[in-house]
Amino acid sequence: MTIIMASVLIACETQEGEPAYMGYEYFGYSEGKWLIYEVDSTVYDDFLEEIFHYNYQVKEVNSGFFINARGDSSMRIERFFRADESQPWQIKNVWTAELQSQRALKTEENITYVKLAFPLKQNHTWNGNLYNTKQSQTYRVTDIHSPHHEGLLEFDSTLTVLQKEFITLIGEEYQYEVYAAGVGMIRKKYLELAKEIDGTITRGVDYTYSLIEYGFNDNPAEK
Repeated sequence: MTIIMASVLIACETQEGEPAYMGYEYFGYSEGKWLIYEVDSTVYDDFLEEIFHYNYQVKEVNSGFFINARGDSSMRIERFFRADESQPWQIKNVWTAELQSQRALKTEENITYVKLAFPLKQNHTWNGNLYNTKQSQTYRVTDIHSPHHEGLLEFDSTLTVLQKEFITLIGEEYQYEVYAAGVGMIRKKYLELAKEIDGTITRGVDYTYSLIEYGFNDNPAEK
């Protein structure tokens, strides 16, 4: 990890030779880090004409670095699921992440997104779908270096990335993520709804990830 960050910083020096502020710490790219999220999800099923509510927990563990197909270093993220604290964790899937000099990438369900683009600053924009086949989507930093309360947790310095905000008479799409320095993502909002003209929701999904606990293990295998 030290070697990776050193090489990244060398590539981003100012003309005066001083390292430029990039904001890499917001990605939380540390081996052994784990995060537990409370997930609140609502699904509007137009076929069954029903509304389903789900509450569960997801745990993400940065289990270690590996060399990817391009010969670059990536992080293996093991993801676990449980209905509540009374249940044991069950492995759900494995994602990956990669920290480059100008971008922070995360591959979710085999789709790679540009989560952050460096250097981070207010109103900085980039294409979050640069590395996948989806339509171009502009991500924008709407808030940076701000304190934030997430449930019972307090963070001195956070970053908010607005991923999508599109509202019409027949639909609503709203997506953002909040990152804390040295931790990574602490909150995620994903809203995608189809509506009737009168505002009635016909189909879609609305879910939120909220960080409730996190830590760092000397041995990533200890979960």
